[in-house]
Amino acid sequence: MTAPPKLTLPAQRWSRRPPSRVPTFTMPGWGRALARGAAMRCPACGQASAFANWFVIRARCPHCDAPLGLVPCDTLPPYLTIVIGLAIIGAGLLIADRDGGLRYTTSLIVFIPLAIVLQLSLQRPIKGIVLAMMMKLDLIRSGIGPDDPNPAVR
Repeated sequence: MTAPPKLTLPAQRWSRRPPSRVPTFTMPGWGRALARGAAMRCPACGQASAFANWFVIRARCPHCDAPLGLVPCDTLPPYLTIVIGLAIIGAGLLIADRDGGLRYTTSLIVFIPLAIVLQLSLQRPIKGIVLAMMMKLDLIRSGIGPDDPNPAVR
């Protein structure tokens, strides 16, 4: 009986410093970048829209070629939207309910659609702000390739 083949891993070379990336775009200051993100524009140039459709970020800016699709701003914007939106709705409920203000059914009829509209209207500006913040901090995924797990860049 023969022994099973021994698995060998290829030698890997590790360096102390990550390879340097040469940015192909320049970012403005914090205030201007965040304002452009809140306006749902490209944080780098401010000329083109950062969104391909309602929630999806473009793979690249058509004006300055900034890699918008490589910025991992997928999960933070919904959490921030929920926290901000529900704080506003909670404050509204407390104000409306003081002194026995609204009946239960009336507050449901008013505040549930208001919460939905508020969440949908805050989602894109908050996602743009998070995109600008991450681009300003240079938090960009590595290159584009067929094995890249990011579907936004394909």
